[in-house]
Amino acid sequence: FDASIEEILHIITSVGYAGVYPKVFGERRGSELANAMDIARGGYFRTVPRRYPASAWYSYDDRTCDYGCQCTEYLYWAITSVLGAHDSPRRRRDIGHEWRLFNRELVEEGDPQIYKLILAPKYKLPSKLPDGKYRE
Repeated sequence: FDASIEEILHIITSVGYAGVYPKVFGERRGSELANAMDIARGGYFRTVPRRYPASAWYSYDDRTCDYGCQCTEYLYWAITSVLGAHDSPRRRRDIGHEWRLFNRELVEEGDPQIYKLILAPKYKLPSKLPDGKYRE
């Protein structure tokens, strides 16, 4: 696991995608991203709730993270899970308290809205994790 992937992806999505496609990736209530996130969190919460509903699969609990920040984190979890960044027993243990859909199949089945959104060819979101091998 490499935390720099998370931070770089945050910049790309929160500044780039949210700025270019605000109705889709905007980090505010009513965007497609936010609507999917509200389902994943078990409802709309302007601020981090003390306790998420048991049905929530996204339960990020950093109280300094406002609604827009929550959107950024949610998109990170979805993209990187689909790309396979969290599909190991150790990583699942590390993230289970805030994200339950740790691989592509779980995101596809458990969160079809975000799955379709991040795989839509028109947005050209990342389709492979960096691996340090950039020559053929």
